[in-house]
Amino acid sequence: METAERLAWLGLVLIHLMPAIAVFRPGGIARLYCIKPGNALLLLLEHRSLLFAAIVVLCAWSAFDPLPRPAAALATAISVLGYFAIYLKHGMPSGALRLIAKVDLLALPLLAFIALRLIQI
Repeated sequence: METAERLAWLGLVLIHLMPAIAVFRPGGIARLYCIKPGNALLLLLEHRSLLFAAIVVLCAWSAFDPLPRPAAALATAISVLGYFAIYLKHGMPSGALRLIAKVDLLALPLLAFIALRLIQI
């Protein structure tokens, strides 16, 4: 079961990797979120990208060490479920925001599996 759990954590890494590294690529944030360069919202999205980098680090660490798993699961669940709540609140907009929601849907079964494993431990 350890292999399945490790793969679940690595799956979460992959889901969060693109927005995490976008801040390090010139124009990456603007392309990822379909925002024109020079828009002041880019500052907030760059900060969001760095927060995703923290999620990536926690999930990658959790793939190989059980110590950070509770905190990593909580942080990742807050991120994913929080996005869904905000997305629904705003009427499920289309475009890049809908794509984010679809990708985040992939995280739900992984998070559920991880939560069950944490409860069993």
